[in-house]
Amino acid sequence: MTPTQIPENESLASDIIGTTQYAPESPLKKDFLPWHKPRKQFVRQWQWCEQIEKMVDEITPENNVLKYLGLPGDDLLDLRYFHRVICEPKNLNLKYLGFNHSANSSVGGANLNVSRDEVSRLRLIDPTSDIIPDDICQIADTRSFAWDKARKMGTYDVVNLDLCDGFGNQPHDQVHKTHYDALNQLMALQARRVNPWLLLLTTRTGPNHTDGDVFNILKTLYGQNLLTCEAFRELSNANFSIHDEESLNEATANAKSNADIFLVSICKWIASIAVAQNPPAKIEVKSVLGYMVDPTAGYQDLVSIAIRIDPTLNAANDILGLATQTLVTPNECILAVQALKRVSALKDVDAILKANDNGVLEDMIATSSNLLEEARYDVANYSDWAKILY
Repeated sequence: MTPTQIPENESLASDIIGTTQYAPESPLKKDFLPWHKPRKQFVRQWQWCEQIEKMVDEITPENNVLKYLGLPGDDLLDLRYFHRVICEPKNLNLKYLGFNHSANSSVGGANLNVSRDEVSRLRLIDPTSDIIPDDICQIADTRSFAWDKARKMGTYDVVNLDLCDGFGNQPHDQVHKTHYDALNQLMALQARRVNPWLLLLTTRTGPNHTDGDVFNILKTLYGQNLLTCEAFRELSNANFSIHDEESLNEATANAKSNADIFLVSICKWIASIAVAQNPPAKIEVKSVLGYMVDPTAGYQDLVSIAIRIDPTLNAANDILGLATQTLVTPNECILAVQALKRVSALKDVDAILKANDNGVLEDMIATSSNLLEEARYDVANYSDWAKILY
């Protein structure tokens, strides 16, 4: 129980009862969740923060504010960590827009509200930051509150789509807006930027987590590069034994190869949107990390990709010929090869933690434990729970 002194101006009746009020403390949370494992902290630290820091060091965010759009959980662990590791050392303000369904539920909403209050008190959190209860897919509807909010707060230095249920699992022709619609709309919003920005995309992979029609559409992008880009074909053959339409179709029957094709094709799809913008932008896949959620999968079936997107600011072609600049678009073949290189070099987070070089496992456990303690978890048994996989 926490004593709280009653103000001196309380009534005389208060003195009769006593001068102290007692309010029950909220019990500490004891149930750890899959995303509390140290491998998630590895991604957060060695991909998300590493890539954000590199970009921030190169180009100071406008008005010294790091603007972030994401899908924070009820505990807001990502926001707490970004503030501590990136914003405090660099004296950067953090302005965020989050999408979280729990804001509408009684239990999740209560926890989220406490977390929002805690995070809002951090020194460098912009007071106009917000979390709304909408689905991120609602951004695709330009009449929606979600789009209006995103448009007014944007553009963003970082867009983090942490879609643990899979980016490619929705049918593309469904009535409701999809992840594909939302990302396409966000890319249009981000096209207004002058500075580079980061797209962080987390997705499940493999045939059990990808809609069949969506996969076949994406696969056509892979097949086009096999025909038109010699460097891509050679690298694909060397890394995946895929060099033509026949070997591409054969590879789709293997779950691991299916996942590789999906990841490369997603990067190529994002590149195709960026190149088609006016002015065009170019993408660079900076990091690909993965780990195995389904122990029977036999491959990394959850993957996090960090993509840097750079506007080119190239002038458009003048159809009348008065302006003499020639529109130079990024080379799609080069972008595709670079994406394939990164995907084929995917780093297995579980293998890294099991090897535990330089005590990386203990470091991730200690950091996760500190974050969870800040978010009101009982961490007495966290270390034992976190080491179960390793």
